[in-house]
Amino acid sequence: MALSTKKRSFAASLFGITFYGDITMNLDFYLARMDRLLNDYLSDCEKQERNRRPTELFGLKFGPSDDPLHELFGQALGELLSDFAAEKPDSAALYTVLEKLFGFAERYTEPKIAHWMLIAVQGLSKTLIPGLGREHAAVLLKDYESAWPRRARMPVQDEIVKLLKKAAQ
Repeated sequence: MALSTKKRSFAASLFGITFYGDITMNLDFYLARMDRLLNDYLSDCEKQERNRRPTELFGLKFGPSDDPLHELFGQALGELLSDFAAEKPDSAALYTVLEKLFGFAERYTEPKIAHWMLIAVQGLSKTLIPGLGREHAAVLLKDYESAWPRRARMPVQDEIVKLLKKAAQ
């Protein structure tokens, strides 16, 4: 295989991974990378919380939300999901990845700054949802509405519910 055909995405470069030639979709690869991104992000958030200055507790300059790690996490996860979508996954693979993505915020409520970001990155699913089959979309919709009742949803989550309903029809 010629080295000139190498493809390196942002998400792959974050992990020091280089792909050569054509890549066949490997669901386990994407799920493992999602887990690694999440674990690294949560670890960095916990370190950030431990190192907060007393003035940051009162909302003064340079609080935790000012740290670029949140944006970098969103960007890396977005790149990873874009790479995944480019592989043209089937409905079952989409279901598995979306179930994992939607479960992040449900499972990890602390630290709070990370929890809100985990809700926000659910918006990255908008381009993946239309590829779901009706059955997978219906199951995901039922689980999502159960986990996130209407009164507890953020606007991005309302958009996800609408997309899941459309895909389930």
